[in-house]
Amino acid sequence: MAGTTDTQGLPIWSSHALSLKAWGTIEKYAMLRQGDRVVAAVSGGADSVALLDFLCALSAVMHFEVRACHLNHCLRGEESERDEQFVRTMCREYGVALDVRREEVKKLAAANGESIEVAARGARYRFFETLSAQYDAKLATAHTLSDLAETVLLNLCRGTGAAGLRGIPPVRGRIIRPLLGCTRAEVEEYCVGHGLCYVTDSSNLTDDYTRNYIRHRVMPQLSHINPDVYGAVERMAGQLARDEDCLAGLAAEAMAEAACDGGWQVGILRQKHAAVRTRVIAQALEREGVSRSAQRIEMIDRMLTGESGHQVIQVGKGCYAGVRGGVFRVTRRTRPKKQAICEAVFPKEALDGLRLELGCGKTIAFSVLNCADYEIFDNNAQGVLKNALDYDKITGDVFIRSRQPGDRIRQAGRGCSKSLKKLYSELALPDRERLCILADSAGVLFAEQAGPDERAKADMHSRKILAILIDEQKMEEKGNEG
Repeated sequence: MAGTTDTQGLPIWSSHALSLKAWGTIEKYAMLRQGDRVVAAVSGGADSVALLDFLCALSAVMHFEVRACHLNHCLRGEESERDEQFVRTMCREYGVALDVRREEVKKLAAANGESIEVAARGARYRFFETLSAQYDAKLATAHTLSDLAETVLLNLCRGTGAAGLRGIPPVRGRIIRPLLGCTRAEVEEYCVGHGLCYVTDSSNLTDDYTRNYIRHRVMPQLSHINPDVYGAVERMAGQLARDEDCLAGLAAEAMAEAACDGGWQVGILRQKHAAVRTRVIAQALEREGVSRSAQRIEMIDRMLTGESGHQVIQVGKGCYAGVRGGVFRVTRRTRPKKQAICEAVFPKEALDGLRLELGCGKTIAFSVLNCADYEIFDNNAQGVLKNALDYDKITGDVFIRSRQPGDRIRQAGRGCSKSLKKLYSELALPDRERLCILADSAGVLFAEQAGPDERAKADMHSRKILAILIDEQKMEEKGNEG
């Protein structure tokens, strides 16, 4: 690169704050080097347009290949089609190869019981992973310092730990974020200064999404307190990232020390500081593809320290965390061949109005009722309450499935806990594999034909009730042919 930099080591073509900051970020984190191939994620918005323009200019200096990709989420009708066509035209003018994928995100969210934001993010990163592998390339996204600050505040409101407060990492695997040191205002100044056109997503102009509310309402107020609020957040995130890397390293050492028979010795883990032990749990969950929610990690930690009394906790679809013989394991269980229930998992917020096919003609439907509006406790309503739960006592996600080994229930009003296997035997219930179970991270909530667990039953103090309706259509017998 001789002759391409000035005495400060900066590209001689850099004449804008964004170029200087992006160049500094690339150098600091060794994001790119000569001969690399990088795919820029381009939505058509100002951030991604500036990113593509900058990378194309930089590629002439550093001699790497630039491609682009665009995911059409199919959420905004003609506007989504406009964005796709804009990106196609831009890439054609720049002479940049483009990959486009169309994804019906709304349908995807409904099928998986996710919010549209979560489903869209998952679709994007699956697309990125595919392209990165296909072209042996790095993937550049247009996240900015403004995105970082908004993410930190969003995670703060969710009660996240240090990992969430460090925000968006500059590099994660093969994903790089060259604009992470630039504010959105600097991006827009760059576009104006370079005569770049871009499109505006109309959904970004409303406060319907939490991130937009933080962007439009919260950040301006914080700027009154500290005009350099973005710089302050960047410094804090950097310090937390450094500390988190240290703790993650200690957790990896603890996992290696405690490793035993496909799991980790509980006795060794109990001796570790909670900050290390909870990170061991998080890494164990991630190895099985389970999200590391704070609530889930706390439940497992209480199990490891013996505070909860649980020996097994469901942590994902077909996935369980448990302690047996002094060893902590996170394992997946395959569905028995005779099992008829199609297992599913939903956040409890998605249950109201949900109707789900369970298989073999059986369906389950949910309704959330406000107790102030329904006199369900009058007139001997025990039959109704047998198929109801206190909505506020449900912990996190709800798993809909068949009975699993280790499942226990404390039937409401019975005063004792017993295994579902034993209870079903006592009740002489047929087709037990076809009976529906509802569970959360704390265990069984409800068992078909047995009712709710004591901890989640609806009572006179309940404010909201989750009503459960299980419907089974009788299969018509086929007549003899001929």
